[in-house]
This record gives sequence, C-alpha cells and structure tokens, in this order.
Amino acid sequence: MATNMYLKLEGIDGEATDVNHDKWIEILNWSHSFNQPTTPVRASSGSTVEMCNHADMSVTKYLDVATDALLSHIWSGKQIPTAIIECFRADGQNTPVKYLQIDMDKVIISNYSISGGQSDLPVENLSLSYGKVKYTYTEYGKDGAAKGQKPVSHDLTTNEVGG
Repeated sequence: MATNMYLKLEGIDGEATDVNHDKWIEILNWSHSFNQPTTPVRASSGSTVEMCNHADMSVTKYLDVATDALLSHIWSGKQIPTAIIECFRADGQNTPVKYLQIDMDKVIISNYSISGGQSDLPVENLSLSYGKVKYTYTEYGKDGAAKGQKPVSHDLTTNEVGG
C-alpha cells in the first residue's frame, strides 16, 4: 500500500467499500495551491501583503456512481455543505494510518472534465471552490503511534487563520 485517498462530498455517494469509508469516493490524486500577493513597494518592515489567494482544490478520480450527482451539481451550481479528503499510508506493519485530513465548507464544483482511453476507465477531474479549508496533519513516531495533530485553517469569508 503506497497511499489510499478518499473524498466525502456531503450528499453524494461514491463506491468505496473500505470499512471506514463506505460510500466515499476513491480518488487517484489531489492538488491544491495558494499564493500571497505582495506589493513591490517596500515599507520599513518589508513588502506589504494582501489576502492569500486560494486556487480551487483539484481532485482526480475514476468514473463511478458519483458521476451523475457531480454533473448535476456543476450544471446547477448547487452548493455542497462539506467535503473531506482523507489520505492514508502504511505504517511499519503495513496497516493504513491517516496522515492528512482536509476539510472544506461551502463547496462548489467549479470545473469538471472527463476523459477516456482505450485501456482504462474514464478519468474525471474536479475543481472544488470553498469558503473555508482546514488541513490537519497527524505526526507519527518511530513506534508507529500518533504523536499529535497539527491543524491549520483559513476562512475565506472572514480571512481568519486558525488552528
């Protein structure tokens, strides 16, 4: 097991059968980026900054039972109350352990594409826009025990950064 990743979009069922992720959406990968605009004018304390820009969360998955609902949501612009991405890797005993969870609120599917090929299932790419995001990383010790979580969040409506 290199890594397993799952997406839960509130109100949309997927085909995952993992005991802890029943009806979640199995994902192949995800990507997310941010940038902090600065001004070229230097103040006495350095460059000035603005509100951080969040790119949409990009997710890649295979075509599955969730496809119809995803299309319905992008075509109608219907908001998804919450979305969760959970990422797992194997510990020393090859047992899956969650190392990252990403929570999003007030989610809109802002972009959707699908492509097919000759030798595999069609692949879907989703872009998720949101009002708030929270990353929670779980650190593990050499003994495999969780050492603690390190959450950080950003509410785009209030520009609050928290833990």
